[in-house]
Amino acid sequence: MATPKKAQPIPWSHQETVHLIRAYQEKWYALKRGPLRHNQWEEVAVAVATRCGYDLGQPVKSALQCRHKMEKLRQRHRAHSKQPWPYDALMEELERGPLPISAFHSDHQVEVLPILKSNSKSILSEMRAFSKSFLQIENFKIHMIRETQRSMFHMENKRIQLILQSQRRIVDSIATAFASPSPSPSPSPSNKRIKITQPI
Repeated sequence: MATPKKAQPIPWSHQETVHLIRAYQEKWYALKRGPLRHNQWEEVAVAVATRCGYDLGQPVKSALQCRHKMEKLRQRHRAHSKQPWPYDALMEELERGPLPISAFHSDHQVEVLPILKSNSKSILSEMRAFSKSFLQIENFKIHMIRETQRSMFHMENKRIQLILQSQRRIVDSIATAFASPSPSPSPSPSNKRIKITQPI
């Protein structure tokens, strides 16, 4: 009998990959470029699903898949392949980090303010989108916590019911054993004295 084939994982889309790099960058910078733990990778996975606009019923990438994908992206970026790659700029920004204003040349310092003013609307829209995504992530986390608590409560309630049923069976068995009439003892034969007469 042929063994069933394992389900192949759904490949990463371009949108998912971009949101993964962005979400990981935010979390990595918040940790001062420290390693992410499992719960932090779960937050990254939730952020990717939320920013992609996935519903709760749609298949999403897990925390482990996000970690493995980022490892592959970093390996590809550090390999310095000559072929064009759509994530070179994002990975370069991730590894390099945001440049401070002091890093600009003095001749271009005057041009910084006009650029910031012209981009103020886009910055505000990005902030609104970020706040919306943050609220969606928090709502998703609250939903997952409630579902976990509901499942734990259901399992605990079922366990208590099984214990009560088992105890009830034991009590019923004991009550049945004491309630059944005991068999009456058979009358023992009376001891008769046998008088032996001796011949005279």
